[in-house]
Amino acid sequence: MRLISLFTGGKDSTLAVEKALEAGHEIVLLVTAKPLEADSWMFHTSCIGVQHLQAEAMGLNHRYVEVSGRRDAEVEELYVALQGLVEEFSADGLLSGGIASRYQRDRIDSVARRLGVQHLAPNWNMEAREVLTDVLRRGYSVLIVATSALGLGSAWLGRRLDREAVGELEKLAEKYGLNPAGEGGDYETLVVDAPFFQKSIKVETEPVWLGDRGYLRIRKASLAPKLL
Repeated sequence: MRLISLFTGGKDSTLAVEKALEAGHEIVLLVTAKPLEADSWMFHTSCIGVQHLQAEAMGLNHRYVEVSGRRDAEVEELYVALQGLVEEFSADGLLSGGIASRYQRDRIDSVARRLGVQHLAPNWNMEAREVLTDVLRRGYSVLIVATSALGLGSAWLGRRLDREAVGELEKLAEKYGLNPAGEGGDYETLVVDAPFFQKSIKVETEPVWLGDRGYLRIRKASLAPKLL
C-alpha cells in the first residue's frame, strides 16, 4: 500500500513507520499536525517543528498541517488537509502509531473512511511493556520531551528512554497508575536516532516546568552524522 503516515516524531509513530516499511508498504508522505492551541485533544504539541528533519533522516517526504487544536474541529481540519494530499500522493492508506486511545482511533478511522482509504495501526493493542521492549530492541534513541503525570517530575524532561528509565516508569506505573508507555499523554517522546535513520537529529533544548507538568522547548535542531 501507499501510505500517508500521521507522524508526531515520537517513539510510537516512528515504530509504526518502521513496521510498515518492514511489511512492504511504501510511505509516500509523513504528515505532522501543528495545533495552534496547546491543549489539543488529538495531537502532540511538544517539539513540533523538527519532524521534517526526521523525515529527511529517513529519506521520506514530509508536510506540516496546521489545525486549530479545538476538539472535533481539528479532526475536520485534518480531513480537509488530507483530501488534497491523498490525491497528490496517490495514497490508499493512512498509518498511525496509536496503541490504546479509542478517542484517537475512532476519529482516524472516520477520517480514513471519508477519504476512501484504509487505516493501518500496527501498534494497536500492544501492551505497554511490549512497546517499550520493542523500541529498546530496535535501538531507538528517544528523548522524553513532555510529562503530565503524577510521579514524573522535571528531572524527566530530556531524559533518555533507556532500560533504567523503563524500569523506573514501570515502578511509577504501579505506584501512581500512569501508563508506562506514555499513552494518553502521560509523557511524550522524540526519536533523535534509529538504525533505519540515515542521519541523527541534534537538538538544543530548554525545559519549561509548569508546577505539575512540563515540556522541552527546542531552541535549535539540525541533522548530524549518525550516532548509532
